[in-house]
Amino acid sequence: MRQKIFSTFEIAKMLELSPGTVANWVDAGRLKAYSTLGGHRRIKAEDLEVFLKENKIPAPPELVERLHAEKKVLIVEDDVKFLKLTERFFKTFRRKWEVFTARDGFQAGALVGSVKPDVVILDIMLPDINGFKVCEMIKAAGKQTLVIAITGYDSDEIRRKILAAGADAYYAKPFDFEELVERIESWGGK
Repeated sequence: MRQKIFSTFEIAKMLELSPGTVANWVDAGRLKAYSTLGGHRRIKAEDLEVFLKENKIPAPPELVERLHAEKKVLIVEDDVKFLKLTERFFKTFRRKWEVFTARDGFQAGALVGSVKPDVVILDIMLPDINGFKVCEMIKAAGKQTLVIAITGYDSDEIRRKILAAGADAYYAKPFDFEELVERIESWGGK
């Protein structure tokens, strides 16, 4: 299971504090953390939980949910209606899953790098960088990310091309959302 890691800024935002306060906790040795190669402080979820309990700091519901989220799901879709429908399904059907959204390939790439999703539901036909390239970038990064390609333009050629780009599964719209969830839950990456 992939560890959940937070930046000082993420913790500060959730606890409604200044990032400097969180950085001071780390620098004083009160909150266990490590530094990235770029010198940024990172805190493991379990270390944050211990710190909050030891210092009797109440964890806001958003933080509790993030600490115990089962999966991080990124939905990449340029059709706003379908994006909202998919997001609403995942937020109601699987309440413990963190759901992120992107409307183009560029935004998807940024989110893949920052939130490190376990699953990417990727529309193939995007307005800037197409889904084939986005999929290749995700898989080239070496992360164990499940990529599920979706499209409204189903064809054998598109299926072959996206699977060759590294997608783990392929669904043509409209598809059964529950079947999609079963595919995610049966995946052995987390």
